[in-house]
Formats: sequence, C-alpha cells, structure tokens
Amino acid sequence: MTKYTPGMLKGLIDSTPDVAVLLNLGQHYAGRELPATGVDSVVVYDCPRTQLMVRTAVKGTAIGNHYHTVSDEIVIVVGGKGEILVNGEWKPVKAGDVHVCPRGIIHDTRALEEDLQYLSVFTPHLPPGTDINWLK
Repeated sequence: MTKYTPGMLKGLIDSTPDVAVLLNLGQHYAGRELPATGVDSVVVYDCPRTQLMVRTAVKGTAIGNHYHTVSDEIVIVVGGKGEILVNGEWKPVKAGDVHVCPRGIIHDTRALEEDLQYLSVFTPHLPPGTDINWLK
C-alpha cells in the first residue's frame, strides 16, 4: 500500500484552492459584511468542472429573471427564507430546500422579508465573463 504524502497527486489537481476544503458555514456567514442591497457572493471552490459559491441575498433583493446557457445550477438553502421561481411559479424556500435548475430554464431568487443564505453549485464551471442571460 502506498503511503499518502501531501503533494503526491499534484498532477491531477486543477482546482482553486488546490487542497481539500472544509467550510463552516456559520463562521463564514458570521464573518461577512453584507452589502446594503443585492447578493453577497464568494467563490470558495473553483475547477473546470464545478464552481461553488456561498451567497446571501440581502433582505429586499430580487435577482431578476434569467437563465444559463452553459451551466446547470444547484441551489442549497442553508439559512433564512425567500422565494425561488421554479417552472414559472414562486415557491417559498427555507433551510434544507434544494433547487436543481438545468441550463436553459428561467429562474429567479428573491429575499423579501429576511436575508436568504444559500450555496450555488454550477456545473460545469461558469464560463469567463458570465453565463447569465437576463430577461426583461
């Protein structure tokens, strides 16, 4: 049996950071200074196949109807309450809810009464620039 040593598989690693990640969401959210409006978003893991963002939609925020052309998005609600546009209908969401949105599906997120904390997993990774196509 080969003994593992740090760095032995570096030729396979194409991620940022280039080490395994263990994130405590409570500490992460407690340490963030939120903007007055909009979405606070931090990329915590990035590779050609996947991107993970830890996000907060600040109370009063509506992101806007949009779709992605390249990436599927998986939204995992971890705190607060809000609504997500799913198949044309606004659905209330809270901690423990998961929304899987394939590319090409129109969706939106809003946090009207309190902050909404969630994770966004994009697969494959969002392309350079943006993969957001806004609808009027």
